[in-house]
Amino acid sequence: MKEIKYLILGAGLSGLSAAYHLHGKDFLVVEKSDHVGGLCTSERKNGFTFDQTGHWLHTKTTEVKALVAKLFGDDLIEVVRRTHIFSHNVFTQYPFQSNTYGLPVDVVKECVIGFVKAYYENDKSKASENFYEWCMAYLGEGISKHFMIPYNTKIYTVHPKFYASHWCDFYIPKPTLEQVIAGAVTAPEQKNVGYNATFRYPVENGIGEFPKRLFDCCEKEKFIFNTYPVSIDAEAKTVRLSNGETVKYEHLVNTIPLNKFLKLLENQPWAHEMAERMKIASVSYFNAAFSKPCGHPGHWFYIPEEKFMPYRVGSFSNIYSRLAPEGKGSAYIEYTHQGDSCDVGLFREKSVGLLLAMGLISSEKDIEFMDYRKIESGYVIYHKEYFDDMKFVRNWCREASVALAGRYGKWEYAAMENAIIDGMNAVGLDVKY
Repeated sequence: MKEIKYLILGAGLSGLSAAYHLHGKDFLVVEKSDHVGGLCTSERKNGFTFDQTGHWLHTKTTEVKALVAKLFGDDLIEVVRRTHIFSHNVFTQYPFQSNTYGLPVDVVKECVIGFVKAYYENDKSKASENFYEWCMAYLGEGISKHFMIPYNTKIYTVHPKFYASHWCDFYIPKPTLEQVIAGAVTAPEQKNVGYNATFRYPVENGIGEFPKRLFDCCEKEKFIFNTYPVSIDAEAKTVRLSNGETVKYEHLVNTIPLNKFLKLLENQPWAHEMAERMKIASVSYFNAAFSKPCGHPGHWFYIPEEKFMPYRVGSFSNIYSRLAPEGKGSAYIEYTHQGDSCDVGLFREKSVGLLLAMGLISSEKDIEFMDYRKIESGYVIYHKEYFDDMKFVRNWCREASVALAGRYGKWEYAAMENAIIDGMNAVGLDVKY
């Protein structure tokens, strides 16, 4: 039996960060695939570079800024985000709630009146009940109806009444009354608000260059690939692996999806019961290559209307021209669903129809290729027992010498910087978001 001080499950960003910060110490990383990076990887085809949908690096902490500077130096570009909403056959600026100018007059009226009513009258104490109540409390009926409710129903696959709202204050901009009114009567310039208003991106090779450089600084002999845990005995502090080995650890760092981790625990019936309550939306997407530039300069577009199957379209080539051959364009088109099932033929048909409706292409002949891809674990759905369940899990992990790290390991919505910090904290550092 192999004995290790730190056993790290998963070599995505959080697992890599943990390994990087354990340099010179006793650790082992177990990764089920043949490469590092998790969802933060890139692929190339016919001169086009595609990430696994949009992965953008925005940093605010001193520690992560220092790490990025060490890894990249000047090999990053700075991008000022250009994002839009496509609805009612027009493009409006992001965020929707303060940029309704250009929408049909009755829609604008409904959004502004609803916001004014929410501003002065709606019960803010209900905002913590669920995401729907948060929207109604702070944004009002019109904005909720025309964007927040349909868009978030599409992305999370369930109605906002059925998931929590604790993440909203950070990720969803709350406009002032002045901003809502001004954004309804005046043609807007791009307003860069929100946590990802600007971001950085590697000069070469796509976002996959980030985990590659991080891995290059790690002790590679301490990584095992094409291997995964099949059972965990938390009392004995042992993990049985798919290659037949059993590893005894002092500290376990989990970055694999928490629902799968809980199902691996032996003699912990509560864990299996809890895992069954934890749902996640899968993401199907197309990498699309065009023979000409995209017909709109936006970086990515939110698609709230139910008549369109995808919920978001992004353009790699608009964000950074080197991601496509000169004179050509590229995009990713996203759709979420529960489980593995996706009607790929229907999804392609609806995606092409949306690209045409948006004017990103003028004819289907503009498409050089569309490659289907799927992310099994996409968006965590905050079920109604979420807070009680997670409080119990975190307390149990603390007693069992288990650290949870990363978006899926911690079962939350989070950005790349959060994953890096989680890896640091999982191995004893104390870094605040």
